[in-house]
Amino acid sequence: MKKLLPFLIVALLALGGGFALQRYLTGREAVEAPSLAPELSMATLDGGTASLSALRGKLVLVNFWATWCAPCLQEIPLLVQMQDRYGARGLQILGPAMDDPEQVRAMLPRLKIQYPILIGETQIPNAMDALGDTMGALPFSVLISADGYVVDRKHGEFEAEELIQLIEKHLPTQDAL
Repeated sequence: MKKLLPFLIVALLALGGGFALQRYLTGREAVEAPSLAPELSMATLDGGTASLSALRGKLVLVNFWATWCAPCLQEIPLLVQMQDRYGARGLQILGPAMDDPEQVRAMLPRLKIQYPILIGETQIPNAMDALGDTMGALPFSVLISADGYVVDRKHGEFEAEELIQLIEKHLPTQDAL
């Protein structure tokens, strides 16, 4: 039995690691029963404040990112495109940056982000936790319905078609706007 124990431990660790790897690679976290998004308020890069409750009636995509995160930077042009395409129809993207505000400001001209960038040394990690982050990896996105419920979470970058389908599925109807 003593000889078998190390093999059992390695097998359990491999199984757990494989499950975690599969979850990271697919990036999706099931949201079986949508839950009301917590009330969060964070500072914007331009000195204002953004709160989730003020955005009720809009479909909100909160995308946590950083200037040092290559997958985040690769995903941002898609998010900019989605904000342009669906903003008038009720989509609002928010970009909490887990970064130094000066680093973010320096990167903005290149990224051409037109949606609010949120900052806060402790507020951003706290917001990730409050919105259901289980991995601490970036990018991390949370989709909040127009009535304020978390309807989807994803670790990793979105593919264009995947994000379009998700937005169109949850976009508020014109009478809700």
